[in-house]
Amino acid sequence: MKNNFKFISIIIIIVLIVYMYIAVDNAQRKSNEESYNILSDAIIRSAVQCYAIEGFYPPDIGYLENNYGLLVDHNKYFVSYSVFASNIIPEVQVFLKNMH
Repeated sequence: MKNNFKFISIIIIIVLIVYMYIAVDNAQRKSNEESYNILSDAIIRSAVQCYAIEGFYPPDIGYLENNYGLLVDHNKYFVSYSVFASNIIPEVQVFLKNMH
C-alpha cells in the first residue's frame, strides 16, 4: 500500500512539474509576441511622427533612434525596415534573435 502511495505521489509531482513548465513556456511566448507588437507599433508611430513633422518617412531605424527617441534592443531583436519612397510608409518586421 505504501509503495502505491509513493508511486502515485511521484506521478503527481511529475505531472505538476510538466504542467508548470508548459505554463511558463506559454507565458514566455505570449510575452515575446507582445514585445514584437509593441516594438513594431513604436517604430510605425515614430515613422509617422517623423513624416508629420519633417514631411518624409525616415530612411532607416537609426534615424528614428537618433532623432525621435526610439529604443530598440538590437541584441535581442532584428528589425527589417524597408523604405520604398520617402512618401510611402515603410514596411516594418521585427524578429527575435536566436539567443543560444
